[in-house]
Amino acid sequence: MSLTLPQGLTKALSFKQPIAWLIANGYLPVDDRSWGTQYRGTVLIHASKGLYKEYYDYIKSHTDIPIPDRDKMEYGGVVGIAELVLCCRPGDLPAGISREQRAHFGGVNQKCYGFLFEQATPMELMPCPGKLGLFELDMTALLAAPPLAQATLF
Repeated sequence: MSLTLPQGLTKALSFKQPIAWLIANGYLPVDDRSWGTQYRGTVLIHASKGLYKEYYDYIKSHTDIPIPDRDKMEYGGVVGIAELVLCCRPGDLPAGISREQRAHFGGVNQKCYGFLFEQATPMELMPCPGKLGLFELDMTALLAAPPLAQATLF
């Protein structure tokens, strides 16, 4: 089940690649952060302009995940949407979380917070600046902008 695109101000989180791609495509359901949030709901997945090269190389050479080549990765905009359904410390997981989801919390610093995403859906790149922390983007304005291919003509 994919999410419906929201209108108006929508929460967003920025990630370096390949984290943004992995979350948007459903391969990474948990992201660990040093801070937590009470927010639950729709989150736009924003790809910053950075790349974790070592992590990308590991994914490419040690997994079967069909990650794009580095020159095909998208940067500097929204690349997906997901539901943030849980934010907790590794030891505070509720009983209803599956074994697979718990494994992602294993071996993590107990002071970190795991953000659990569900219903992740990739989207065509919508260029826009990102910010630190949980921030808001105007989806109505992003959807009204010309497609990237047209925007480069002007």
